Amino acid sequence: MNKVIQKGVVALMACCSFSAAFSLGKNKKNAKEVDSAVYEKYSKPAFSNPDAMGQTNWETLNCHDPKLFQDDDGTFYVYSTDAAIGGQGQKGLQIRKSTDLVHWQSLGKSAIQRKWDRDWLRWTNFTMLNASTWAPTIIKQNGLYYLIHGIIVDSRSPGHPDASITLTIASSPEGPFYPASEAAARDAKIASVLKNLDVEYKQSTIVRYSWENRAETQKDPKITNAHSLNLANYDTQQQVYDEQSSWLDGFGGIDPEFVTDVATGKNVEYDIAGRKCYGFTYGSWKGGIALMYLDAVSLKPVNPANGEELDVPADCVEGAFGTCIAGGYGASYEGAQVIFNSETGYYYCFVSMGSLDWEYRVGVGRAENVEGPYFDGAGKNMRFTKENWTEYHAVGSKIIGSCALEGENQFRCQGGQSILRSNDGKILFACHTRTNFLPGYFFFLQVHQMFFTDDGWPVLNQNEYYEDAKTAEALKPLSVSEIAGTYDMILTVRGTQTGDFQPFGQPTPVPNISQCDAVPTPSKAVKLNADGSVSGAYSGKWSLGDDGYSLVIEIAQGTFRGYALNAVDWAKKSGNTRKTITLTTIDGTQSGEYLWGNKR
Repeated sequence: MNKVIQKGVVALMACCSFSAAFSLGKNKKNAKEVDSAVYEKYSKPAFSNPDAMGQTNWETLNCHDPKLFQDDDGTFYVYSTDAAIGGQGQKGLQIRKSTDLVHWQSLGKSAIQRKWDRDWLRWTNFTMLNASTWAPTIIKQNGLYYLIHGIIVDSRSPGHPDASITLTIASSPEGPFYPASEAAARDAKIASVLKNLDVEYKQSTIVRYSWENRAETQKDPKITNAHSLNLANYDTQQQVYDEQSSWLDGFGGIDPEFVTDVATGKNVEYDIAGRKCYGFTYGSWKGGIALMYLDAVSLKPVNPANGEELDVPADCVEGAFGTCIAGGYGASYEGAQVIFNSETGYYYCFVSMGSLDWEYRVGVGRAENVEGPYFDGAGKNMRFTKENWTEYHAVGSKIIGSCALEGENQFRCQGGQSILRSNDGKILFACHTRTNFLPGYFFFLQVHQMFFTDDGWPVLNQNEYYEDAKTAEALKPLSVSEIAGTYDMILTVRGTQTGDFQPFGQPTPVPNISQCDAVPTPSKAVKLNADGSVSGAYSGKWSLGDDGYSLVIEIAQGTFRGYALNAVDWAKKSGNTRKTITLTTIDGTQSGEYLWGNKR
């Protein structure tokens, strides 16, 4: 989450109202081939007065930085940042739940319920009793739910934040989640489990970040070893981006996430000086994306030099707060998630990049080692130097971004992604999105299904996930005659061009915005002919694998490998026909671009 930009969005939301009329639901009374939720998601009458909507009526609206989680009983949950139209809603991470990923119930109570960490309040001199929380992650083990989230406050001056990543624990997926240091005293079940594990928390903070030098204002000796940090190069006026950033120079205390294996659904374990640990990422557009390690039982930070489990924030111990694996030098990378796929043998680093209001999108690269280097499909390194950090919009294969299918609703600023292997083996990709048919202060949850190509690259069904008793979204055999036809195809573009951008609802153009990531990439008509040729906007050839869904498209722009599958198109403005065949492919050897589209 880009805190500085998000604050401006919330201010805008508080003073705006929306009264436009929509034609998206014109055919609601006619027979439909799929659930009405598909037709109504972006066209509900309540949107005409969004400030009057109670949190329990939000469904997928007002969902930012979603963390997708599935409990043992099959219920899906999404935990998201405190953000909403007009700034309404419960503070402390919103919760949504679903049994099918199509219908979502927004809960009236937050996850944290204002049970803020006292050490954090003390560290910020009690300046944020009305705190907000950001971009959570959650795992379940030992029968407990461990939720880790970021807290940010400009306690010194605007644009100079203090931030931390804090561990909380609950005995229910709906909370309340208590700071780890207080959880045992608040919940008898938590106390019993922690006693059996022989785990005690002296404090709850995993890592902190401060723009200003906080060493002189630290008052609590049990969490203060700031004097051990090397502050010689610190400049309060400008960030210092060293090759190995320190906590004051660097990573930004937001966007925590575990390293998981999407082939098994389990957290990846590492031996750190004899201690079993989980990989853990966090960080932002300041010093980059950091990889550090947490004890696999307590989730406390671990000193990689000796495997010591720490009872202080990781920033108190030089080196324990992580190493940079992507971004750096101010490149606008954030919201990272690193996944491992033990079937392909690669690690994958997904990052959200750019201004979340105008040019957000998700890029991906892969590596053979968790610490990188991560390269996108064009072979570009996702970790930057002082010389090339301004080129970040051109790096990271664009797995999802601003797009415009012919005659359909347009989406933009997709990001804040979360990747989950479901209990039944699907790989799911959740993100938030803004639109080009509603003002920018409307943002929604989207869920997509992810697949991996035979050469080990991730691809998305760009249509939102849909499955019911009649329609199952899966890779199943299709015939050449079923696939052949005309498609609205999008070939992703990346680059460093900037200029003015004026999205829907914005009164004046915004200057110096990425033209590749802000301006929706328009689709082109491309025909896959039954004889194996490609014609229309692109020419070449295509072939279908023996399995009936593996696809290779060879055109002048590259060789694209991926899949064809049945899908449901949620983005149509009107009409009852939503079922389609979609193609999703990537050129992972030369251009690194994605090619995808829906059949007309």
